[in-house]
Amino acid sequence: MAKTRLKIAERNDIFLYMTRVENLFINEFLPDAPGDYVKVYLYGLMYAQYDEEIDSLMIARALDMSEGEVEDAWGYWEARGLVRKSEDGSLIEFVRMVEQFYGKSRAQSAVDYEQKFAQTEDELDVNFDDEEVDTFFDFDGEETEEPAKKLSRPAVKIEREDPSEDIRRIFAKYQDVTGRTISRKETEKLSDALSIYGIKPEVLLYAIDYCADIGNYSADYIYKVAFRWKEDGCEDTNAVEALLEKHSERNKAYREVFKALGFARLTNPSDREIMDRWFDDMRFSLEEVLDACRAAGGIREPSLRYVNKVLENKMLEKGGITVPGSGAYTSTDADDKDGAKVSRKVLKDYYEHIRDEEEKAHAERVKKAVSEIPGMEEIYERESRLGASITNFKPGGGAAGSLEQIRNERKEIEESKKNLLRSAGYPADYLDRKYRCNICKDTGYTDEGKVCTCCRARADEAYMWIREKQN
Repeated sequence: MAKTRLKIAERNDIFLYMTRVENLFINEFLPDAPGDYVKVYLYGLMYAQYDEEIDSLMIARALDMSEGEVEDAWGYWEARGLVRKSEDGSLIEFVRMVEQFYGKSRAQSAVDYEQKFAQTEDELDVNFDDEEVDTFFDFDGEETEEPAKKLSRPAVKIEREDPSEDIRRIFAKYQDVTGRTISRKETEKLSDALSIYGIKPEVLLYAIDYCADIGNYSADYIYKVAFRWKEDGCEDTNAVEALLEKHSERNKAYREVFKALGFARLTNPSDREIMDRWFDDMRFSLEEVLDACRAAGGIREPSLRYVNKVLENKMLEKGGITVPGSGAYTSTDADDKDGAKVSRKVLKDYYEHIRDEEEKAHAERVKKAVSEIPGMEEIYERESRLGASITNFKPGGGAAGSLEQIRNERKEIEESKKNLLRSAGYPADYLDRKYRCNICKDTGYTDEGKVCTCCRARADEAYMWIREKQN
């Protein structure tokens, strides 16, 4: 019997077939992308997979969009690394996301196989409808998924060139503790921890387990914990464990606080940050903190924030507290959370203090000028007599001199002072009162009765002033 040559008829219309869309696109990019841009991507992908040519004008007409909107869509996808445009714009290449994020993809392996065995596109089409495609990458083992209907082809070993073994172990560990597929943003964060910030793989793996134990699975938080360990000089897990042991006394204090509040859960980083401030910044002893916790025991839902408020009030009674950040604020600025915080009384006392200090300094300047500058004493005697006449002045009461004469004489006295100061080599404003704030004259309030903007700076100064007095 003569051999018969078999042939599959060429496809006539690509719309009768299927277009492969990577799950990474659906999971990572589709939710945030504008709807029209997704339409352009999918429509272009359909033509690209079947090696058909199409231009932006044709896509625009098919999708009821303008050509400019189509070009904007390609720019959007190029910026996200999903397509590459040639320099002259004549070619748009779709980038395989599995290959981009995890190394050599299954899809690329299939291409390698096709090139090796010269399998035709028609042969792939015969079996395409039966294939199950999944872009999840198995970091720990071999490829486990198989098409529901296998193609008759020899097994091909898939070699992954990237990521490195360390990256694969970290991604696998993260997937293991979270129980889900790692996202693109999470892979970038964990990869950057190694390649950019120089965190050792063992330290990052330890941080993943450590954070999982306290119930925090955020890749960003894991990176921060590992980076903090690196800043403390931890280059391996032994150093990390030694660092944690070093803080064992503090951990004991955490447990005592939680026990006093009736909390059964483990502490988390935000809890420890609040409690560290009580011991380190506010310098309360454990017994003082526990007293505050007992005070919170009578409320319906005791919390660290309530205890924090109790301790802040105790600090305010002592004069003030520092709050991490820049700038300063007083208790009148309830929404500002930066800088130094002092009680109203402390701030008021400080304003009085700086006014008293300037009053003393001004008296010393007057004394010096009177003793060193000829004629200055007579000027002040004249000013004193003028002050008395102002006190006794009654409009229409027949007192000596008119109001206009008094004003002119005051002006003349001030000019005489300045002339004498200049002639003796002093600044013309040497005898003027000096204010840190010329708006409120160091009172803290403007002429309209509003809190002056200088209160922020004065609060910071007041905190240091009251602390020095206490020491």
